[in-house]
Amino acid sequence: MGTEEGTVQISVASVVEEVLQQGKGLSDIDLASRKAEEASLRRYVAAGWLRKTIGVVAAKDLPAEPSEEDFRLGLRSGIVLCNVLNKVQPGAVQKVVEAPPDSVNVPDGAALSAYQYFENVRNFLVAVEEMGIPSFEASDLEKGGKSSRIISCVLALKSYSEWKHGGGSGSWKYSGNSKPSSAGKQFVRRNSEPFMNLISRTSSIINKSPDSSDVGHEAREMVNPSSLQMLVHDLLSDKKQEDIPFIVENMLSKVMEEFEHRLASQNEQSKTSHKETVVPTTDESPLELTCEETQVAIIEDEEKAPDEGTCGRVDIDDDGASTTPVVRQLMLVEHQHKEVQQLKSTLHDAKVDLQSLQLKYQEEVSNLGKHLHGLAHAASSYQKVLEENRKLYNQVQDLKGNIRVYCRVRPFLPGQPNSLSTVDHLDDGNITITTPSKYGKEGKKSFTFNKVFGPSGTQEEVFADTQPLIRSVLDGYNVCIFAYGQTGSGKTHTMTGPSDLTKETLGVNYRALSDLFNISEQRKDVNSYDISVQMVEIYNEQVRDLLTPDGVNKKYPSFT
Repeated sequence: MGTEEGTVQISVASVVEEVLQQGKGLSDIDLASRKAEEASLRRYVAAGWLRKTIGVVAAKDLPAEPSEEDFRLGLRSGIVLCNVLNKVQPGAVQKVVEAPPDSVNVPDGAALSAYQYFENVRNFLVAVEEMGIPSFEASDLEKGGKSSRIISCVLALKSYSEWKHGGGSGSWKYSGNSKPSSAGKQFVRRNSEPFMNLISRTSSIINKSPDSSDVGHEAREMVNPSSLQMLVHDLLSDKKQEDIPFIVENMLSKVMEEFEHRLASQNEQSKTSHKETVVPTTDESPLELTCEETQVAIIEDEEKAPDEGTCGRVDIDDDGASTTPVVRQLMLVEHQHKEVQQLKSTLHDAKVDLQSLQLKYQEEVSNLGKHLHGLAHAASSYQKVLEENRKLYNQVQDLKGNIRVYCRVRPFLPGQPNSLSTVDHLDDGNITITTPSKYGKEGKKSFTFNKVFGPSGTQEEVFADTQPLIRSVLDGYNVCIFAYGQTGSGKTHTMTGPSDLTKETLGVNYRALSDLFNISEQRKDVNSYDISVQMVEIYNEQVRDLLTPDGVNKKYPSFT
C-alpha cells in the first residue's frame, strides 16, 4: 500500500475553501435566522421588563413572550409606556388617558379612544426626547411600522432606569447596541481550541513524517492563499459591519464540523485497510512511520494534560499498527470499574447508616412503648380513683340528707319599722318566733331546719350550701331545688335575684347553671354531656311551660 493511502493528508485550507464555497448561499439564510432570533430575544427582554415594572395586571395586554404584532398592539394605546415612564421618572407624563372599563359603553368610542391614545403616545415621545432617550415614530405602533425602534427605545429606558437605581453617578449614555446575551462568543471560543489542537497535531504529524516536504508541498499546491482571500472578500463584502461576527462564527462552526467529519472518515478507512492488508514486519512502510509518528504526537500532546496520568500511553503491537481504540476501551472499562467500586462502597456505607438508624428508631419506639404503657397504667389507676371519689362524694351528700330544708328570713323593706319583727332568736339551725296569745300573753315557738339564713345573709351564702348538689347532677343523680313561701316572702329574690342583676345579687338559678357549665367544661376531655333546660310555672294548681312560644295555651293536668 502506497504512501498516499497511509498518510493523513487533510489540508485545513482546502476544508476552509470548500466550506466558504458551500456557505455562500447559506450565509444569508443563517444570518436572517440569527437576526430573527436576536430580535425575538430583544423583544422578550423589553416585554419582560415592562411587565415587571408596572405589574402583570397593568400590562395585561402585553404577553410575556409576545410576537411582533402582539408587542405592537400591547403598546399602541401608550398607557403602558406612559405608566412605565412615570415609574422611572415620576411626573414625566402629567396626564395618562386610561382605557375605559369594559362595562362602560361609550358612543363613537373607537374614534375617541384612538385620539386619546395618540395623546398618550405623543406625551411619551416628547418626554423621552427631553430625557435624551432614543425615541421612535408614532407610526411605528401601527401595522407595518418598525418595531425594532420601539424595542430599542424600551431597552434604552431600561438602561436609564438601571443607571438611575445604581445611584446615577456620572452621565448616562445609551450605547445603542443593547443586545441580549447569547452563547455565540462562548461557542466560538469553545470550538476554536480543539480546532487549533487538531491543526497543530496534524501539522506535527506531517512535519515529522519522512515525506513531510512532499506532503506540505502538495497541501500548498492544493489551495492558493489568494483564492481564500478572494472567497472571504466575496462573502463579507456586501454584509453589514454588525453582521460579520455572526457570519464568521457560522463559518468556523461549519469548518469544525467538516474537519471532524473528514478525520473520522480517514480514521475509518485506515482501520479497514489495516484489517485487509498484511504488512511485512521486516520492512517499515510509510504507513507504519506515519502511524508511529501519529502515536508519538498524540502521546506528547496528551502528556501535557495535568490529570490524565498514564492514560495517554498508546501501545503498538508486533505489526506496528495502532491499538488506540482498544486502549481507550480498556481505559473506559477500567474507569467504569472504579466507579462501580466507588458506588459499591457508597452503597455499603449507606446500608450501615441505615441499619444504625433502624436500630436507633427501634430503641426509641421501645422506649416510647414503655412510657406509653406507664401512662396507660397511670390513667387506669386515675380513673379508678376518680370513680371512687365520686362515689364517696355522693355518699357524703346522701348522709347529709336526701331532703334538706333551709329557712331564710327576709329583711325589712325600706320604710318598714324594725319593731314589727316576730323573730325572737335564730342560730345555725334553729329559729324562735314570738306569737301573741289569745289572753294577752306572748308565746314563743322554735323551729329546726338544716340551716337558717338571717336577714343579713347574702345570695352567695345561700348558694354555697346547695352548690355541692350541682356536681351530683353531673354524676347522674337527680336534684331538685325550689323555693316555697307566701307571696312577698322573697322566693323570686332567692331563686333569680332582683331586677338589676349584678355578680353579687345573682340568684340560685343563675349560679347553678353557671356552675353546671363550668364543671362540664372541665370534664370535656373525659365525659360528654347533653344539657337541656325546662322552665315551668305552677299557679292555681296548674303547670305552664314558659319556654314554648304557645306557653299560654300549653297546660299540664292540674294537681288535685
